[in-house]
Amino acid sequence: MKYLDQNVLKEYSFYLKKVKYPSVLQDIKLEYNTDEECPFIYLGLIKIRKSQRHKGYGSLVMSDIIKLADNCQIEIRLYAADIYGTDLPVLYRFYRKHGFVLIKNNNDGKFVYKPKKNRRYCNNLDELSYNNIENVL
Repeated sequence: MKYLDQNVLKEYSFYLKKVKYPSVLQDIKLEYNTDEECPFIYLGLIKIRKSQRHKGYGSLVMSDIIKLADNCQIEIRLYAADIYGTDLPVLYRFYRKHGFVLIKNNNDGKFVYKPKKNRRYCNNLDELSYNNIENVL
């Protein structure tokens, strides 16, 4: 994968919205940010079409964004807000379910996702056995 920048995030957002989830994802806003001590992805919006809400699509989209962050070893930051009509407690549970942590002593609803360390995967399926599968998964 080429290095991450705003153009890559723009292409990825287009892919998610127009190719992978065309009838589901109404809008998405991802920004590459280098303003602070380390670069991060700012997640500004995931908007699922009304007819497709409460079917798990938000979790699927979030999982795709998290996979990108894990692969690029970059944080995701966001601010939970009810400006689009979603209950704040519902948003907080959603973000926590996906591994985001609420920054304490922050009244703005700032959440951060820290990328998981890349894990070693077995490329040779012949090496898999019941004895070592836990090491691969």
